[in-house]
Amino acid sequence: MSHQTGISASPQLLDLFSKSKDGSVRLIQVLISDELLVPGIQSPPQGSWEDDYDVSVLPLLSRQPCYLLYRLDSTNNQGPQWILIAWMPENCTIRQKMLYAATRATLKTEFGGGHILEELSASEKEDASLHGYRQHLASAAAPAPLSAAEIELQKMKIDEINTDVTMDTKRPTLQGVAFPIEDPALEAMRNLKEGKIQYVQLRLDIDRELVTLVCARQIEVGSLPEQVPTDSPSWNFFLYKHSHLGQTEESLVFIYSMPGSKCSIKERMLYSSCKGAFICDVEQQVGLQIARKVEVDNGSELTPDFLYSELHPARHTPRPAFDKPPGPSRSRAGQKRLVRPAPDGGQTQV
Repeated sequence: MSHQTGISASPQLLDLFSKSKDGSVRLIQVLISDELLVPGIQSPPQGSWEDDYDVSVLPLLSRQPCYLLYRLDSTNNQGPQWILIAWMPENCTIRQKMLYAATRATLKTEFGGGHILEELSASEKEDASLHGYRQHLASAAAPAPLSAAEIELQKMKIDEINTDVTMDTKRPTLQGVAFPIEDPALEAMRNLKEGKIQYVQLRLDIDRELVTLVCARQIEVGSLPEQVPTDSPSWNFFLYKHSHLGQTEESLVFIYSMPGSKCSIKERMLYSSCKGAFICDVEQQVGLQIARKVEVDNGSELTPDFLYSELHPARHTPRPAFDKPPGPSRSRAGQKRLVRPAPDGGQTQV
């Protein structure tokens, strides 16, 4: 049988290979001698494959290169599974390394590649030990290292798969800024959740980078417009008590007020970018359930009709299409008659 290196398995090795498939052999050492693959030391099983591993393998790792076929306790549809260890110590010659590397495929073919579960190359005893074999398995199971460009491309593919876009989907183009919320503001919102108060007003302290409390009180819906400041931005929570379809409801409305012409660009940017993170913090920390979020230029827009229409938008029922009226009935119009002129200039009915 001709191969790349011209080296084939000896009859003794082929006979040993056929006998080893019955589970009576734990380890087979294979050497290259006189242009042939020949058997070296063999050892039978004494315990489990893990107990026998270091005891059988490590004594054979000498200054001479070799192949080691080690049988595991697991099987597949072809029989017992084996580990192929290519032992190449650092002190062996370049010719030996090249010869054993080029003959490795021949050994696998003669033994049967379907029986070999794992392949391990080692030049140090630690790499060929049981600990080294387990590290080899862990390294093989780990994901391949990726460059920065490959990581970014992988993230883009995952985002494409997990993207769920509808007509109502809103995604921020910039990541929001999160300012901490002061304890008095959190306490006021807890009182709002429990129904002790109806209105809470908050503002951003830009210098201290905090969300602070402006006021928290019990008010009626009619006095809501005058609570919202007209010269500075604010975040407002109002517990709107109203009647809908004959039932009394309490709906929490978040009001973002931004008097555009009277606010600086910095204020507009900060209030806008902090709003999303702030609402998430409030919902998670306090447990507020916001029924509706609205944005206004000034408090005069916050009438009861406006709040009600935001919470319960009017449903537009489709108008029926114009139906063409039926034509006159033949029974009422009578039978059609043919009229033709008479010879004397009169008319004759037929």
